[in-house]
Amino acid sequence: MENFLTDKIVVIIDNDPVCDAVLAEFLNYAGAKVIQTDSGEAGLDLVEQHDVTLVICGLNLLDVPAVPLIKQIHAATIQTPIIALTDTHDVNLIAAVMRAGVYDVILKPLTDVSALKTLLVEAIYPDMFSSTVDESDKLEEEWNHLVSYPEESIALLRNLQPPAHLNVAGCQVGYRQLNTSENNGLIIDIAELSEHEFGFYIFDAEWVGEYGAVAALLLRAFFNDLLKKHIASQPDNLPALTSVLHDLQSLLKKSGLNGEYPLVIGYFNRLRGHLLVVNSGLSCVIHHDQQHTSLTKDVALGRYFHDSAQEQRLLLHSGECEVWNGPRKLWLRFH
Repeated sequence: MENFLTDKIVVIIDNDPVCDAVLAEFLNYAGAKVIQTDSGEAGLDLVEQHDVTLVICGLNLLDVPAVPLIKQIHAATIQTPIIALTDTHDVNLIAAVMRAGVYDVILKPLTDVSALKTLLVEAIYPDMFSSTVDESDKLEEEWNHLVSYPEESIALLRNLQPPAHLNVAGCQVGYRQLNTSENNGLIIDIAELSEHEFGFYIFDAEWVGEYGAVAALLLRAFFNDLLKKHIASQPDNLPALTSVLHDLQSLLKKSGLNGEYPLVIGYFNRLRGHLLVVNSGLSCVIHHDQQHTSLTKDVALGRYFHDSAQEQRLLLHSGECEVWNGPRKLWLRFH
């Protein structure tokens, strides 16, 4: 497939002249029409104006931050693969852009042309490489590895924890762990769903035992998409968190994880001032407007399908979620 990009349009959005020249030469040799810019705003315009086959986007642009730009490009052309180009090994940034819609990440310098070609072919012609049997076998192999080596799952989880302070959906969000040196604390993930809404969960992986870290990785992989699906299915565009909870429980059971998994999940809509929270096995208090709302602890997720979990809906524009389980405690603040 020497000319595997013949008649294809590739947009490069990056500000590294040397790397971009090498990349453009390679793409031109493969038959592509290459359009380049060092501006994120101009790159977004190019993507919207042309029938683009592939977007290669740098993460160190000067005019716009990487994650919002990736989200805009992905929204503008959802079927077009986006490859991120970076010289950073920042795990949090790479995880954020992958979640924002990136197909894969290329690390500079571009020294392995063969690997680059393989990646581009896979991104542009996915049907050539897709096999239900092969994918199933690969996933089962990776899953069994994580189950067999839980310490690798724990190390991965630590690297994937969000920053302690971040701007999400127009809100300032921060959290802090309050736990002893003998334990790892509660697991938290915060998912931006749109410009004005985000979801989160807080999970006690340590309480679970050997499958806790694997369950946490599973939650991280599917929580965002599940929440978006339930938002889209509701007439008021507010998710039914008890239904999300049941879907997560089904996911755990199908994965062979039949223990109990203490979990709090939440959703905040900044424009409507709605906070939705459901608790399944942790102690949780919401502090807001000089009030303190305690959530029923209920039974932990996983062992039984139950309808007793109550979704708490609060009208507020800022607040704090205090969540704990024994010595492991976490404060989540947003405003």
